[in-house]
Amino acid sequence: MTRQNGKKRIILIGNPEKPQSSRLGREVLGWMRLKAQIVADNIEGPLEMSNLPAADFIIVLGGDGTILSTVRALGHKQLPIIGVNIGKLGFLAEFSAEQLLEHFDQLLTDRALISERVMLQCRITGPDREQDYLTTAVNELAIIAGPPFRMIEVTIRIAQEHLAVCAGDGLLVATPTGSTAYNLSAGGPILMATLEAAVITPLAAHSLSFRPVVVDLDKPIVLGCHFTHAHHQTDPASEKRKPGPVIAAIDGQINVPLSSDDQVIITRADARFLLIENPSQGQWRLLNTKLNWGALPNYS
Repeated sequence: MTRQNGKKRIILIGNPEKPQSSRLGREVLGWMRLKAQIVADNIEGPLEMSNLPAADFIIVLGGDGTILSTVRALGHKQLPIIGVNIGKLGFLAEFSAEQLLEHFDQLLTDRALISERVMLQCRITGPDREQDYLTTAVNELAIIAGPPFRMIEVTIRIAQEHLAVCAGDGLLVATPTGSTAYNLSAGGPILMATLEAAVITPLAAHSLSFRPVVVDLDKPIVLGCHFTHAHHQTDPASEKRKPGPVIAAIDGQINVPLSSDDQVIITRADARFLLIENPSQGQWRLLNTKLNWGALPNYS
């Protein structure tokens, strides 16, 4: 779709599960048509994410979860995303509706506000799978124990080199973007958002010696899961390759059952997550205001 009078082409995506998203979406559409060309939206009807028209930006009304699902749906055709927070915390959805209006002209013209962030390509392969499962993680991939929630073992290799075996509730591999999400809650470090790295963080590790480790993405991270001895003792007749109580969770939104012969191979995705940052607050100020990170104790 060609531009009208040189206006930027914008796709507007709201969260249909949030009534406030529809109300705000109609308001935004009203004043935004004066400044930009709206080429598609899901406010006034369904939107087919696999067949989007050509555009320059996507504005997402919702929370971080809406942005994560939008980014994965874009696949290799990533566009700069402006996130407007009508959710709860909002690390990725950095703008309020008022800030969107205030900074709108700058957001469409200032290329320095586009933060390019690494994503993870996650391939799940195994001898009993008809085909490999392939997806992209924006925040993290976590291998976690499902019912009956017994301890599991996860082997970790960097390419062909053995790194560790983690026994516990599982582990996660997070991007710098995802370092302030599940990884932070699990005790992992906060990474600068634009680093070319990933952090491997254990989940309730049954060892005092296993601590989070930051690695580059020049070589693949290879994970394998193994059921606990307790699981086999209580169910000795279970088939070794039958999908068991272990799950690969991608961005907390996609769950893929794993068997003991499966491997999860994590590499750097070809596409980059393009996030428009709020010019009135950087990553560190955002951490401070959202989580009170780095603040002094309250001595009063």
